[in-house]
Formats: sequence, C-alpha cells, structure tokens
Amino acid sequence: MRIPYEKAIENLDLLANLRIFDPIVIGTPPLGIDVSNSDIDIACYCDDLDRFAGFATRQFESQDGFQIRHGTFQNHESIIVQFNAFEWDVEIFCQPIPTNKQWGVRHFRVEQRLLALSPSLKSTVTELKRSGLKTEPAFAKALGLAGEPYVAILGLEQTDDRELLALTATCKSLAASTTSPLGDRLKP
Repeated sequence: MRIPYEKAIENLDLLANLRIFDPIVIGTPPLGIDVSNSDIDIACYCDDLDRFAGFATRQFESQDGFQIRHGTFQNHESIIVQFNAFEWDVEIFCQPIPTNKQWGVRHFRVEQRLLALSPSLKSTVTELKRSGLKTEPAFAKALGLAGEPYVAILGLEQTDDRELLALTATCKSLAASTTSPLGDRLKP
C-alpha cells in the first residue's frame, strides 16, 4: 500500500525544491477522487525551459523511471518530468506561462469548486475514473457537458456558484433515478 500523496511530496521535499518555479499540486489526489493508477501532478512556471530541464535533471535523475520530455500543449512549449517514488508516479509539468494560467491548474480549480459545492459528485466522478476515464472527461460526462471535455470544464470557470449547483443537481437526479449508481447515461 502506498503512502498518502502528501507524505510522498513531503518526503521528496518537492514543493521546497521547486519553490522558484511557483509549484501548484493539482490532479486527483488533492481532490479526493484518486484511483489506483492516479499520479501526483505538479504544475510549474519557468520562462526558460532549458533552465528548468537542467534543474529537474539534477534534482530528480536519481529517481526510478526518471524521464524528461518536451512537448507543446495549448500552443506553449512545455517540459514534462516523470519519475516514480514511494509507489507513486510523479509528473511535473512546466510551461513558460504563469502557473495559475495553465489549463491543468484552471481545470483543477473548477473541479475543486464543483466538489466543494456538491460533495456527492465525488463518488460519481471517482466511479467514472475507475471505469477508465481521465478526470476532465469524467467530470464532463457526470455533468452532461457537451463538446470537448477539457474546453467544457474551462467553460465553467466564470460560472457562478448558483449555476454550478444547478448543474450538479442534474448529476444527482440522474444517479438517483436509476438502479445502477451512475445510470446508463454515465457509463463510458
């Protein structure tokens, strides 16, 4: 059994080591919707990705499964650092845009609001994740959002709490009106 994600972050001293890159822990563990294959996700900011890559290599190359790769996400060059520690997969994602403007952080904040407003949504989303869906598609499916899930979740950023509550009520009524916990509409 793996240790709690907070303890793994603490044991690796991740937030202190990454502090100059404005780290934010995101993903399913802090939302309380993690499943057996969930990882620890940390978003970072650096305007010089080569500097970040060098730093990450020096810091984490001794970790099991260490790899670093470059990619383009939301039209921004990005660095993804991955390794394994304390029975967790760790992924550190860095872009040259402020951390709080990155899609992963923005998704996380919307999902955090949704779960705070409607705690019962947690079990529905977790069950969808267990069935194999990624987090944003699971939220989108649970809420009946149309279109591309990652864009649909971002579309909720400016939605007020009253409207979000109404949206989550749809999920509750769907779950309550069927014999299965999720209903046919919510199955992948």
